Amino acid sequence: MSDDRPVPDGPFEDAPSAEAPAGDRDVRGEAVQSFRRVAWSRGAGCSDVASLLATETSPRIVGDLRKACIGQRVDVLVTRKLSSFDLVPVVVPHHVALDEIESVTAAVGTGPHSLFAAAVAVRVAATLDVPAVVATVARTAEDLPAARERLSGLKEAGLRARTIALTGPSPVDLVESLDRRSLLVVGAPGGSWLQRHLFGAGHRLIVSAPAGALVVRSQHRRCFHLASDSAGFVVGTDLLVKDALQVTPLPVVPVAESGRLVGVVRREALASADGGDAVASVMEPPRFARADEALDVAIGLRGFFRGSPVPVVDDDDTLIGVITASAVDEADGNGASAP
Repeated sequence: MSDDRPVPDGPFEDAPSAEAPAGDRDVRGEAVQSFRRVAWSRGAGCSDVASLLATETSPRIVGDLRKACIGQRVDVLVTRKLSSFDLVPVVVPHHVALDEIESVTAAVGTGPHSLFAAAVAVRVAATLDVPAVVATVARTAEDLPAARERLSGLKEAGLRARTIALTGPSPVDLVESLDRRSLLVVGAPGGSWLQRHLFGAGHRLIVSAPAGALVVRSQHRRCFHLASDSAGFVVGTDLLVKDALQVTPLPVVPVAESGRLVGVVRREALASADGGDAVASVMEPPRFARADEALDVAIGLRGFFRGSPVPVVDDDDTLIGVITASAVDEADGNGASAP
């Protein structure tokens, strides 16, 4: 395997957004998830890795995994194995020797988890104060331009790491060429050429990686991630119309009863109604985003709510918060919609 080193230029510079390849939009913006709240479940190394990633807290999850992730607004979950759970991005440690790590290498390819793998590698390296490297592999010299493009595309994420492109018949050579004190970060098994080699029979990544490995899987951010406190943005069914006009200037307001979202009311309807009537008499059927739905659902409701916050509910229609108009706009600008 030869080391072409096409982009060994250190820190990435800011670059304007480029059009994402078809089916790859999730690796352009939202795949670099927030590492603010990283939860962990029982398993070897999970607590330690969560602490490396989290910028604020790393709570342990016990019991209902889905309910806890939504309730605690978990950004990333560190767990002992990959499963069908896909509510949040996942990091799975394999034989990680934290006291031996002197560098962190992310192996990236064409799969949907590559940018998240790079972001995890950079975050871990920064916490440990060791170098971060983002590497990709091309099968032939003719494939190198595409490999270089993959690396240059990481500039948009603002990642700071040395980048290397290698050529060779198997990405396993990359693993075997790592320094014995280098932690490897790689996307979950998939159908790409790189993943087939790293996870295929006879090439078990968790055996080959010198200082252990983190297997990661990215995921679209969900509505609960951006849901903030609904206080001041909701009215009750029994509130008088004249009082509702006084307490909220919003064009569209959620209406709740005993904590459950039961409707929405427009300011125009309040203005034209009898001030002594109850809000319930002029409300419309509720419109909302479910907590576990992708952010593109909230984005799609932006026109209906006309700059008002979008209510977010759980499976029982209990109002858990709202997504403000500015948060919806920012999510849309970051490419939060599903491909």
